[in-house]
Amino acid sequence: MEQIRVIINGQEIEVTAGTTILEAAKSADIYIPTLCFHPDLPPARSGAAAKAVFSGGKQIENAMPDEPGKGCGLCVVEVEGEEDLVGSCATEAGDGMIVVTESDRITAKRQENLVPILARHRHACLTCAQQEGCPRSQCSSNVPEDERCCPQFGHCELQNVANYVGISDATPKWVPTDLTVIKEDPLLERDYNLCIGCTRCVRACRDLRGIEALGYSVRPV
Repeated sequence: MEQIRVIINGQEIEVTAGTTILEAAKSADIYIPTLCFHPDLPPARSGAAAKAVFSGGKQIENAMPDEPGKGCGLCVVEVEGEEDLVGSCATEAGDGMIVVTESDRITAKRQENLVPILARHRHACLTCAQQEGCPRSQCSSNVPEDERCCPQFGHCELQNVANYVGISDATPKWVPTDLTVIKEDPLLERDYNLCIGCTRCVRACRDLRGIEALGYSVRPV
């Protein structure tokens, strides 16, 4: 297969033609933050939202039916010659392409794209100066218990990404939700209050299993 060379952060990397920028970076141990990406799934922007979804027995209408899938937008990078930042998960590396994965402009955009994700998710613990070593039995900042982060705190992909990207001061306070929590399933527990909208489960159902039993709707922040 045809091999091409792409330069990422000054490092020349040889990859197979058709490889995305994100995959090329990963092959050279160059970290680019992502939440919606999964190596076995197509990009999140490839899917369309449903007209309505059910959370338990509650029907939730799509508030923005014409809004296409966007993905998390955290993997943006700069490509020489391109005016706008590009999503590295869905952009193929080109022969001789020059890519930068870290800059003030990139950081600002990643933080901007993280705002709507955190606005719909508990994040008080992610902004706490005492998050490392927190016993989780009491809160030094007096955050109400129902606003604290979930039991995955300390082993959380979102937490790791947020710590890397940085949380914008424009991030609004999370308002507690009362969405469905399903604990009776013998295989997994589902808490819709913790959903970050990555659509991995939707794409796995649709693109790996071909079932489309799951869907998502868009709602304003």
